Amino acid sequence: MSEALLASVVQFLRDRSDPQTFADDYITAWKKERDSNALLADDPVKSEVLSSVFCLADLFNGNAERESYEFDENGLRERVAELLENASMPWQK
Repeated sequence: MSEALLASVVQFLRDRSDPQTFADDYITAWKKERDSNALLADDPVKSEVLSSVFCLADLFNGNAERESYEFDENGLRERVAELLENASMPWQK
């Protein structure tokens, strides 16, 4: 059910789109799918990946002054890309 979420992640990495827009839009879309129970229809691995992207998006802070645990644009892109690279994603085969 979460093909749109996954597509937004891939587009963010591919198109180098604005990280703040991605984070805000992804968080909103993920919460909507969570609240409608649409995420329950996903493969457990896919669900975990999408939930992890949610956490990473939530830790994005585009301001120059950020907490040590928050990510700038490069940190967000690197961690999201690493997450997708390291995930065992049978639903993409």
